[in-house]
Amino acid sequence: MYGHQIPVWYKEDEQYVGIEVPEGDGWVQDTDTLDTWFSSGLWSFSTLGWPEQTNDLAVYHPNSLLETGEDILFFWVSRMIMMSGFLVGEIPFKTVYLHGLVRDEKGQKMSKSLGNGIDPLVMIEKFGTDALRMAMTVAVGPGSPQNLGENKIKAYKHFANKIWNATRFVLQSLPDGYEFNSVRQISLRNEDKDRIKELNNLIADITDDMEQYRLYLASEKLYHYYWHEFADKIIEESKAVLQDGSQEDKSSVYATLMYIETTLIKLLHPFMPFITEEIWSYLPVSNKRPMLMIEPWPQKIKL
Repeated sequence: MYGHQIPVWYKEDEQYVGIEVPEGDGWVQDTDTLDTWFSSGLWSFSTLGWPEQTNDLAVYHPNSLLETGEDILFFWVSRMIMMSGFLVGEIPFKTVYLHGLVRDEKGQKMSKSLGNGIDPLVMIEKFGTDALRMAMTVAVGPGSPQNLGENKIKAYKHFANKIWNATRFVLQSLPDGYEFNSVRQISLRNEDKDRIKELNNLIADITDDMEQYRLYLASEKLYHYYWHEFADKIIEESKAVLQDGSQEDKSSVYATLMYIETTLIKLLHPFMPFITEEIWSYLPVSNKRPMLMIEPWPQKIKL
């Protein structure tokens, strides 16, 4: 049974309607429930202990953002606004982010009768949670339906592997006992300065996308930068210096690779939290917090 049970009781030929349970024995409450949307309309505050004036209600209501499907804008979102305004005297959230329907690879709506649904637990087992998250974020604008199949999810498993391999190369390239502190304490080569300036632009771009809820653009930009700029270009170009360069040039490359790696891992964390959190535990960064999820968001730096 879902929702609030109808406040109607029966006893033989008698009927009682009210908030309080009727007095006396033999009363049986109606087993039906109020409309599901009525009950879910109370969600924003009833889960916080209302009607009691709890600490949770004081701290977490109103909220700032609601994320939900565009197909229930009228059924749920509008009801939450009306219920909250009537019973609590507050609008429950300031922003509503609407996602579209997830369809199968052919664009059909997933249904049990068609047997074309994708079980997220099966996909997680095959490709990993982060791959599924990225597949459902990249190239999917607000309110836009997406056609989702195994091939797209599998592609982001390959991306996760790329992150592992690139990180492994960076860590194996560092001298024993190396600990990264700040790239500004190193005499950098001009090409490394240019790379950091380019990364500064990416930080500003991704931050703006996130603040404007352009999550699909932020995730795609990070995908392309990490794979094609960092892994394919910057790391490859660093190999000659790491093998035959002067100690000063090597120090510049060590700091640059670590700075870019740690920054990208932080930027990717909202989209791929599991692999980035694991990688964070291995990165030799001085004074780092025990978990990546509580690290400050990256900021542009001046060299």
